[in-house]
Amino acid sequence: MDFYLQMGHGMKAMTLELINKWGGGTAILSPRHMTLEQMKKASSEIHSTGGKVLLDPQFYFPRTSDGKLKRHAFWPDSFSTFSFFNGGGIDTLIDCLIDDYFSDLNLDSFIIPSLLCKEADNDWDAVNQIIINSVARRKNDIDTKKYFTLCLEEKLIRDEQKVHDLIDTVSGYDVDGFYIIPEHPDNKYLVDDVQWLTNLLDLTAGLKLTNKEVIVGYSSHQMLLLSLAKIDGICAGSWLKTRIFPTADFDEKSRDNEIARKSTWYYCPQALSEYQIPFLTIAYQNGSLDALKPAPQHESGFSKVLFQGASPDTVKFPERSAFQHYLASLKKQCEEINFDEYQKAKTWLKLQFETANDLSSYFRSQGIRGKAREFSNVAEDTLASIDAFDSRRGINYQLQWSKI
Repeated sequence: MDFYLQMGHGMKAMTLELINKWGGGTAILSPRHMTLEQMKKASSEIHSTGGKVLLDPQFYFPRTSDGKLKRHAFWPDSFSTFSFFNGGGIDTLIDCLIDDYFSDLNLDSFIIPSLLCKEADNDWDAVNQIIINSVARRKNDIDTKKYFTLCLEEKLIRDEQKVHDLIDTVSGYDVDGFYIIPEHPDNKYLVDDVQWLTNLLDLTAGLKLTNKEVIVGYSSHQMLLLSLAKIDGICAGSWLKTRIFPTADFDEKSRDNEIARKSTWYYCPQALSEYQIPFLTIAYQNGSLDALKPAPQHESGFSKVLFQGASPDTVKFPERSAFQHYLASLKKQCEEINFDEYQKAKTWLKLQFETANDLSSYFRSQGIRGKAREFSNVAEDTLASIDAFDSRRGINYQLQWSKI
């Protein structure tokens, strides 16, 4: 499974450093966080380090009041669904994306914009057909893979029938794959809703069985779960708003204006949990710190300073290093998921989650707590979703695994 950098606020320098260190990688640019000129520079620099670049047009809410999106040339000055999609507005948008963004940014794949989906009904599908037909007009100008955006409301994902309707509706779309953006229930970072987890796993599997690629955006380490559907990649960034889809951010009027208190979090790969420095200090004091150290296969060097013998509260572990450690660790975890049989993948994945649950529970008993970022909070739901998925698609996936 591949790992993509979901770029957000202030991530350019970090992205360049990581891709250079990795010797490659893919970044997904965000027009909310960069102007076209800034994206041109970033794309050129990423390509020069051996990386690849995609652009998420972020057209999920065309009526957004977000000025950062509306400053882009492809964004309509006003929007009415009927007139925009039947009066040539979508052709203007697609032409601008291809001529001024896809070409100028030298994008390696093309993400097709679409609207937030609350239900895969006839009206939603009709709009999508217009979008796909508009892209098809310019097929000679897009000599790369095309991914259709599926930005999904959390209520849809929680409804098994609606998920199956969605699969039926989009399975015939003339695209190479899907770029899925799932809205989390109750805006939770780690999800403790077994129905949502099972249905998202089922959705990605249903799409993979149509011989399409699947990339899931705005993901956390919990979405390693989706490797059981053999998806092609997950995307994550530095701040939580690049790991969980920030719906409210696309409407300035509904945005929470409170300034979040910043705190540095250390990601423990084997526990699939994150801990603040004061709790690492407790681990140091009670002799448990080494158990939090990354296993050799997950070592990236960015967190090394925390485990060199001094108390974590006395060393410098900046926010930037914490972000880089998280992203580098998650990339390594994605890369090690490569199995030739479904049962091997399922057994390995369950072992990872059970181990993470045991470790995070043990750390909690030692006074080392990850609060809402502690995997033990969601372990049972995550493990249950694997069993539920296995009962739905396990036999079929065993037979199809080598072809997916």
